[in-house]
Amino acid sequence: MCIRDRFMIDIRHTANGDIDLQAGDILYTESTGQHQRDILLADKGHYKESPETGVGALEYMNDNEPDRLLRSIRKEFTRDGMKVSKVSLDNVVAEYEESND
Repeated sequence: MCIRDRFMIDIRHTANGDIDLQAGDILYTESTGQHQRDILLADKGHYKESPETGVGALEYMNDNEPDRLLRSIRKEFTRDGMKVSKVSLDNVVAEYEESND
């Protein structure tokens, strides 16, 4: 993974999260949306290398306080290096900040 001009480039996934091999080879694409989906669905402890990463959005399904979910999304996206402009139940606007490398 690398950040180039605020775009995250990574292996392209299908809508189900599998590696997309439709073209018969591994393809690379802008992957910010894929990373956001992965962070939203992952529970804490899901990633061995980063056990604190993950919103666990499904755990909030019957929650009466949506602000807790929105706070968690903002926190996890920011921790992953994104600048979060807007978080609501309808939309999340976040993009990776430029690398200081």
